[in-house]
Amino acid sequence: MLHTGLAPDVIDRLPSPKGVALALTQACRRDDANLNEISGLVRTDPALSGRLLALANAAAMGGRNVVSVDEAVSRMGLVRVSQVALAFSLIDQHGSGACPNFNYAGFWNRSLLMAAASRVFGALHKLGVAGELFTVGLLSQIGSLALATAFPDKYSKLIALDLSPADLLQREQALLQTDHLSLSVAMMEHWGIPLEYSRPFGLYEAADSAPYASESMAAQRARLAQGAWLLAGVIARDGSDAALDHPGCQAALHWLGLERDALQQQLQEIESVWRIWLTLIARKG
Repeated sequence: MLHTGLAPDVIDRLPSPKGVALALTQACRRDDANLNEISGLVRTDPALSGRLLALANAAAMGGRNVVSVDEAVSRMGLVRVSQVALAFSLIDQHGSGACPNFNYAGFWNRSLLMAAASRVFGALHKLGVAGELFTVGLLSQIGSLALATAFPDKYSKLIALDLSPADLLQREQALLQTDHLSLSVAMMEHWGIPLEYSRPFGLYEAADSAPYASESMAAQRARLAQGAWLLAGVIARDGSDAALDHPGCQAALHWLGLERDALQQQLQEIESVWRIWLTLIARKG
């Protein structure tokens, strides 16, 4: 059950996986889920099969190509396959919508960049499994899309006010009885994202006030989320070169301890991951 405090009819309007993605999410919640079952579900969706093969081969980094769905699922793992299917399902369904002032394309662009940055920087500092970091980065802002989907008119008016992040959270709670950060965490947990990832990433707007010991894994993941979010915003707006000299990005990424040349190399990798996903999103058939 999705625990949000929202009315059942509102929960029914929230973004959710459909079709094969839903079946995969449900199957992977069971302890007895197995490779044959998951591969069989994937094969019923040719578009998803092609995307998974492309992702598996992109991850192979010049090694032997994956040629079958079974091998792709085996390499990626059952949970990762389920998460990838969830991501594609949400992106395919919500590339546009009924909230006039919500920038759907911009939302997914920044979310994908945040996902790529979370994966690259998180893997560099051993903050988790690369695939998990990508998924939680992609979904950490899902509450904003959910509010735009469930309350298109009300949320459009809020967005038009151009409020600060803190003021927006307060207005969301007052008007909608939830906010985009807490809703993001609730939805990620409902979809099976581990708590040790979803909760720190739910603080991406304010990692400095995170309720964690400063050197704990949770605190480092919260800082990662904040840095990835800020970086994604700058890259989406001005490009990766601008991120190198952006004061906010520099401050947020200082804890990584990277020299300028090393940071530039990481930014190039982030752009590479981002472009792979943009290509796969365009490939629906």
